[in-house]
Amino acid sequence: MLRLLVWILLGYLVYRMVRGKAAPEIEKQSSATETFQDPVCGVYLSEADAVVGNLEGKRYHFCSLGCLHQFEKSLQQR
Repeated sequence: MLRLLVWILLGYLVYRMVRGKAAPEIEKQSSATETFQDPVCGVYLSEADAVVGNLEGKRYHFCSLGCLHQFEKSLQQR
């Protein structure tokens, strides 16, 4: 019975060591992904998911073409 408890404890410690080493890598990957906020609707999205528009010399990220067109209209009305 004592041997079983020792094996369980060792297994748990090995599991925690392996899991503990993998966790920082996951955090680094998730923090490396930059997010942008759509200036029209406020949605946060990654650059891979964004519709990018260069308007008036500045780069903007939108969730859809609809938001891009709405933003263009608001700039023209100024």
